[in-house]
Amino acid sequence: MQYDEFYEKPDDALRDRRSREYRDLFIVPFFPRDKNSRVLDLGCGYGLFLNACRDSGYQNIFGVDYNVAAVEYATKTIGLKNVRFGDAFAYLEGQLDNSFDVITAVNFVEHIKKEHVPRLFSLVSKKLKNGGKFIMEVPNADSIHGVHTFFSDMTHEWAYTKPLLIRLMRQTGFGDVKVVPNRVRASKLIRLAQKVLTKIVSGDDQLQYAGSIIAVGRKT
Repeated sequence: MQYDEFYEKPDDALRDRRSREYRDLFIVPFFPRDKNSRVLDLGCGYGLFLNACRDSGYQNIFGVDYNVAAVEYATKTIGLKNVRFGDAFAYLEGQLDNSFDVITAVNFVEHIKKEHVPRLFSLVSKKLKNGGKFIMEVPNADSIHGVHTFFSDMTHEWAYTKPLLIRLMRQTGFGDVKVVPNRVRASKLIRLAQKVLTKIVSGDDQLQYAGSIIAVGRKT
């Protein structure tokens, strides 16, 4: 399966939109204020998340992806200096322990076979500094929209519920774990309908209508 069969090269408009989205959803609420923080993005693809980090003032940014075309785009078109081609596990193993302030995995973990995910999380924990953050986004198995997201891409291996992510992260060295919906509809009428339906079946109305969830854990 070719990477670009599912992920076309972005144009300028998409790059700008993603930069704003990533800033609002990930960087502003969860990143450290120190712009010298060392940030690693696993499965960085075309480099859009790292581009958002750079736009937000972070310069010590690194990425790895197992697709040559994506890495070429990130380095040559976007101009990211520290993006490497390779396997994320091998890349992590080659880094010094306690060397990153933030490690991100935006729409990456769902591509990893489930039996390898605990090892990935443990590696991330080893490479983070004490108090460093692991931030990820994955399809939301608690939501019908998340199920649609999961089955929209044949390269997806697994979807995740909030309790599963919390348990996995706590078992692999993370505390203060927080899981939030990626985004919900802004329409007041739609949100009201969602709240009413959720009261009938019980649960978290935002979580049940979000296609993806964001999980954040701090290395303890």
